[in-house]
Amino acid sequence: MLSSSRMPLRIAASLLIALATLTWGVEFRAASYNIGAHLVIPPGGGPTYFDYGIGPPGQPDHEKVREVLDRIDADVVALQEIHGADFNAGHLTALSNSLGYPHVFYAPSTNTFDTSLHVAFLSRFPFLSQTLINSPAGAKEMNRLIPVVKIDVPGTTRDPVLIGAHLKSGGEASDLFQRTVEMRRLTNYLTTLGLTNTDDFLIMGDLNLSDGDRTFSTTPGSGLPGSFVLGPDIIFPINYYTTPTAYFGNPTVTRIIPRQVDNSTVTFPSSGSTIDLFLTSPTIGARPLHTEIYNSALDTSNTVGLPKSGSPLAAGTSAAASDHLAIFGDFELDPAVPYTFTAPGQTVSETFADFAGTYDPYPWVISGGSWNGTDNGGSKRQGFRSYGSASDPSLGFIPGTSTGSATASFVNQSTKTLSALQISFTAEQWRSAFGGGVDTLSAELIVGGVPHPLPQLTYQAPTNLPNGPITGGTSIPKNMTVTGLAIAPGTTFQLKFTFTHEASGGPPPADVFINEFSYVGTGEFIEVVVGPGFTGSLSNITVLLYNGAGGPTYGSAHALTSFAVGAVTPSGHRIYSKSITSIQNGDPDGFALVVGGTVTRFISYGGSFSATAGSANGLTSTDILVKQSGSDGAGFSSLGLTGTGGAADNFDWIRFDSLPISPGQPNAGQTFAAPPQGIAIDNLAVTFLSDSDGDGFSDADEAVFGTDPLDAGSRFVMTFANPSPVAGSVRLAFPAATGRSYTVESSANLSSWRNEGTYPGTGAGIVADIAIDPQEAKRFYRIRAATD
Repeated sequence: MLSSSRMPLRIAASLLIALATLTWGVEFRAASYNIGAHLVIPPGGGPTYFDYGIGPPGQPDHEKVREVLDRIDADVVALQEIHGADFNAGHLTALSNSLGYPHVFYAPSTNTFDTSLHVAFLSRFPFLSQTLINSPAGAKEMNRLIPVVKIDVPGTTRDPVLIGAHLKSGGEASDLFQRTVEMRRLTNYLTTLGLTNTDDFLIMGDLNLSDGDRTFSTTPGSGLPGSFVLGPDIIFPINYYTTPTAYFGNPTVTRIIPRQVDNSTVTFPSSGSTIDLFLTSPTIGARPLHTEIYNSALDTSNTVGLPKSGSPLAAGTSAAASDHLAIFGDFELDPAVPYTFTAPGQTVSETFADFAGTYDPYPWVISGGSWNGTDNGGSKRQGFRSYGSASDPSLGFIPGTSTGSATASFVNQSTKTLSALQISFTAEQWRSAFGGGVDTLSAELIVGGVPHPLPQLTYQAPTNLPNGPITGGTSIPKNMTVTGLAIAPGTTFQLKFTFTHEASGGPPPADVFINEFSYVGTGEFIEVVVGPGFTGSLSNITVLLYNGAGGPTYGSAHALTSFAVGAVTPSGHRIYSKSITSIQNGDPDGFALVVGGTVTRFISYGGSFSATAGSANGLTSTDILVKQSGSDGAGFSSLGLTGTGGAADNFDWIRFDSLPISPGQPNAGQTFAAPPQGIAIDNLAVTFLSDSDGDGFSDADEAVFGTDPLDAGSRFVMTFANPSPVAGSVRLAFPAATGRSYTVESSANLSSWRNEGTYPGTGAGIVADIAIDPQEAKRFYRIRAATD
């Protein structure tokens, strides 16, 4: 997907397939960049600050923005916070000309509240149409107008519609309300355009979807501009969501989550938040795509991250250019075809090269989990990811309590009926939970909608490995030859891998841990979970409160026997909670959990500190890295553990934004069960085994069994006689070519097989008398051949 600087088009190459044909369409690169606030360093000294405007060419702010955009080298750029003075003075025109963007669409400030900052598109390709999303007649609701363009991308008839948005910022109720209305205008416009889930469209920009969800039953009583007039089509109640996809009904959208090369999703560094977004139509989101958040501080090599133009920039370029980081991505405009076989003997290979774990790798369909980016085994979060590294990825999954599947499509485009396949892959394990789930990876071939299990490809993760990430992962090769197929030319079929979580066979967990707490308003509490394997006395469990300023304890010790008894989960975990007033507000503060006189957990929020008193004296706390804010309402936004497992280390601490507190109950997204393993597939190879004589046996199998692959009459045929002339036996007779060995196996259930003997081939037929149990109701026999 690499293109040189100023190339007007990218034609996608075969990143995901080798030795076979996978046709993709036209790819284009889009970027979104809020460039308005740049870093000012006073020449005479003093504190730095952010200011608006890019200024004329030669000014540091103009040049830093230009350097970032030149490095990204996008075909189309959506810019936010273009100052009106820069547009009127020609600074934006100078920027677009220097970067090779002849087409510019700039949103005016007609009927808006912000008359200084604007949104614009720069494009290498002509606009087929350009319009604006605004308020309906008689209303005034928009902070900034939203430009919409349709781009004439050469080489495709699926020209994309692009929407560049910069919604109202701020955390007051009036700000959230105005953002809600602006999102309503945006989603309604998609319907007005007649767009559907099968069209190519992309929404990008600074959507400012921060703070917490809420419902508006009326217009906020204060904070709105005096000239604000709500359109008559807005019917209360209306909902504000921080999850962007929640606004969309028909068409829906897919959220694409770009990441910096260190895997961070932050686009607004000063607050550590992600407010600059890519939302694609479902059809674009299902195709191969690659995205990145550009941060010059991490731009050290042209081999890291997406392909870029020129050389890496100075580390401080992004910070000097803007208080936001640019996001960009490569998107496919045309549908691809499945993995394609064009002739017998061909092999399709999949190594997941360049796979970042943020999308379904076409032509795969993923179900049962969301994408979590690249992971070396360190994350506990359930769902799909790219296990390994950027240079050697694999398709991985942590199943948790759900089952996930990854299904690849293949098509026989040869002139021959496909009768046999050789399938091989590497089963990998990247994360282990000692005594956890007996998790399984299984495979099946789906032909004509009918699944055919492939038992030889099954992998079961061991449960006796140490907890945590497995450095480099473990690798177990799996392979199987599938015969007896009849896949006609032009027919599509699927190979499906299923990740299944199974119950643990180990001892019940005995961990005791703090599971949830809140220190805001009148809803303050602490919750403790006791594992089913804990056999001690509850009277020996105590929670101590610590002040991070100096490290002393405060308040009284809270014995678990003073906590209210809550839920007992199906796994046997007991949940206890206690309302405690005046829990201190952090920066930092924390709790020590004492079990039988020993501190087993010493956690803190708002930072880490060392205790100077009490049972934790001399110990340093572990910062849970999340905290509450003064704007959280009482009874909402607690801090707690989420994920799947039976002990504290199986879960992650998060802040439950806008969710009611749940003392005495499992947390949102928390399941008490055997912790899962992290497993993956890699190095998939599927070979179309040819059958030259059309007898139903592949040439490869005939070569092993010693029959002639060019003679349909030369077939390996086993005869069976029961009873055998030898008492208490059955007789098998079969041909045996020289240079081969033949192993007879039997089974009562077609699942487990027993070796009944191996026979060397001499060129003459072999007769084997196999002893039987006269009480046995049935038994099956098969023969395996191998070359010497």
